[in-house]
Amino acid sequence: MSTIRCLVVEDNPRLRADLVFYLANSGLCAEGVGDGRQLDQAMNATEWDVIVLDLGLPGEDGLSIARRLASRADLGLVILTARDRLEDRLAGWESGAQVYLVKPVPLEEIAAVVNAVYRQIHRTPATEESIWRFYPERRELIVPNGTVITLTHRERLLLRAFFDSPQRCIPRDLTLAQDAGAALDTLIHRLRRKLRPHGDPIRTLYGEGFAFDGDLRCLTETNLD
Repeated sequence: MSTIRCLVVEDNPRLRADLVFYLANSGLCAEGVGDGRQLDQAMNATEWDVIVLDLGLPGEDGLSIARRLASRADLGLVILTARDRLEDRLAGWESGAQVYLVKPVPLEEIAAVVNAVYRQIHRTPATEESIWRFYPERRELIVPNGTVITLTHRERLLLRAFFDSPQRCIPRDLTLAQDAGAALDTLIHRLRRKLRPHGDPIRTLYGEGFAFDGDLRCLTETNLD
C-alpha cells in the first residue's frame, strides 16, 4: 500500500503538532494547517488521501468545509471535534464525513481511523457477487450468495436508516419511528446474528454508532433484477 497522505485541519497548535507528529511516526505523510484558507492552499499544492477536520475553526466553519469536500469521492474525511450534541453529530455525518470523533480521542485511535478510512475509500469496487439487495416492501434482504433473509419490522426500519445515510452510518442514539421497542444495540446484535453466516457487514463505530460496510442496494418491486 502506498503512503497515506493525511492533512490535519486544527486551530489548536499543540494538538495539531502532536497529531501530525504521531501520524508521521506511524508511517503516514502528515501535515497540519489551522483554517479553511490554509486548507485550500494545501489542497492546491498536494493530493491528499484523508482529511482530519476540526469543526470550530476561525473563519469558515468546519461543517461548511466538510460539505465542500464531500464531492471528492477519492478523499476520506474524519471529523475530530469537541462538539458532542446529537444535532452536531448528525450534521457531521450528513456533511459527508466517513467518521465523526468527539475529543478527546487517543492518538492511536485517530491513526487507526485514518488507516481504516483510507482502506474504505480505496477498496475494490463491488461486483454482482458482493451486493446486499434490500427489498423493504417484502421485508427481505438477499445476501451476496443469494440467500434470502426475512426481516422483522424494526430490522427493515434499521436497514432503511442505513440506506438513507449518505455514508451508510447511523448514530447509536437513533430512534426508529416513534416506538420504544428494543434498544438499538439489541436490534443491531439480533440482525448481525442473522447475517453473520453470510458475512458481517455491520461495523461498530465505538462511542458513535454503526456503519454498514457492504454494498447495500434498496430495491422495489418495479426494479427487480
